[in-house]
Amino acid sequence: MNSQPSRANGNRLHLCDFDGTLTKGDSFVRFLLFAVPVHQLAVGGFVLIFKFMGLVISGKWTNEAGKAAVLSQFFKGKTVEAMEELGTRFCRLKMPALLRKALLESLQQALQKNETVVIVSASPDVWLQPFCVAEGFELICTELEFKSGIFTGKFATPNCNYDEKARRIRAAFDLNAFEKITAYGNSKGDAAMFALADEVFRF
Repeated sequence: MNSQPSRANGNRLHLCDFDGTLTKGDSFVRFLLFAVPVHQLAVGGFVLIFKFMGLVISGKWTNEAGKAAVLSQFFKGKTVEAMEELGTRFCRLKMPALLRKALLESLQQALQKNETVVIVSASPDVWLQPFCVAEGFELICTELEFKSGIFTGKFATPNCNYDEKARRIRAAFDLNAFEKITAYGNSKGDAAMFALADEVFRF
């Protein structure tokens, strides 16, 4: 899976966080509830308690480590095709109810004006990639690691949050090429992205 954006086009750049900004809630939890049978969630949740405790006791706890542990518990060993199929079905069946329609329509209108719209998110590409492909948006996000087509249970990139959001944006785009940069977000994890923008909308 590849979420590397293409080169910019247009004279305005829109940088939009996903969870809690373009959506009305957290997509990570909803994806788990959609993709994992209830009995597996129950057993896996019990196992994860001990994994989380181990991370905390060892001083290795971070949001990235916790997120990786969850994905590893439920999806490690799945093929890239299986993960893509889960992500695509989630987008088709569950995503529409999560989206803030007014903001989505605003971003769609920006795209129609040949402006660049980028989703910048800490969530994994497994469900963000099919969403962005369908909408025509660019994507910068946390990417899953696959080896020989199999999910390793790890991330291929650092968790795309806080300063990492700004670093990835700068790596993907020449910000000086845009006359105006607008950012949309809802949390302190978006602060570094906000600092790049001329205009900020908080949700």
